[in-house]
Amino acid sequence: MNKSPHLLVVLTMIGALLSLATGCAPASPPVSYHSLVDASSAPRLVKQEGRIALLVGPVSVPDLLKTSQIATGESGGRYQLSEQHRWAGAVDREFARALAEQLALRLETEQVALYPAGHYLEPKLQIVLDIVAMEGHLGKEAKLDVRWSLVDAKSKTARLTQRTTHSEQPADGGYDAWVEAQRRNIAELGQEIAAAIRAIH
Repeated sequence: MNKSPHLLVVLTMIGALLSLATGCAPASPPVSYHSLVDASSAPRLVKQEGRIALLVGPVSVPDLLKTSQIATGESGGRYQLSEQHRWAGAVDREFARALAEQLALRLETEQVALYPAGHYLEPKLQIVLDIVAMEGHLGKEAKLDVRWSLVDAKSKTARLTQRTTHSEQPADGGYDAWVEAQRRNIAELGQEIAAAIRAIH
C-alpha cells in the first residue's frame, strides 16, 4: 500500500528524464529535393503546323544515378552520396523531361513526348540517350557525358549517333549551384541536339 506513492514518483522522474533527453537530441537536418528541369525554359507559343514531332527517351543511367541521393565525385575515384540532398524524381525521367523542355524551346514546338508515352503523337524522330556519367565535385565542376542517337521513329534506324561531354563550373560549393550547373549542361546538350535535328529536317 505504501509503495504506490514511491512508484508514482519514480515514473514521474523517468518521464521527465525522457522528455529532457528528447529535447536535447539534435534535430535531423531537413532534406532538400532538386530537379534537373529548368522551370524558366518554357517555350514560346507558336503555330504547330509543320513543326517536327519528337519522342525523347529512353534514357539509360549508371546504377549510381538510380538512387535518390545526389552523388558527387569522379569516375575512377570516390563518390559521395548526400543524405540531405536528393533528386525530386527518378534521374532518367528527370533528365528526359529537362531535355524535352530544351528541345521544345529551341525548336519552337510543343509536339514533344517522353518515352514511352508518345502514343498521342506521330513522332518523326526519337532521341535515345545513354548517360555515361553525371558527376563532378561541389564548387569545382559539374560534368555531363552522354551518348545520344537520333532515330527514325518509323524505321527505328539511327540517323546520327554521337557522344558529347559538357562541363560547367558551379557558382559556389553548394548543391543548388551544382544542380544548376548540370541544368546548363543539359541546355548545351539540347542546343547541340536541336542543331542536329535542324540539319536532318
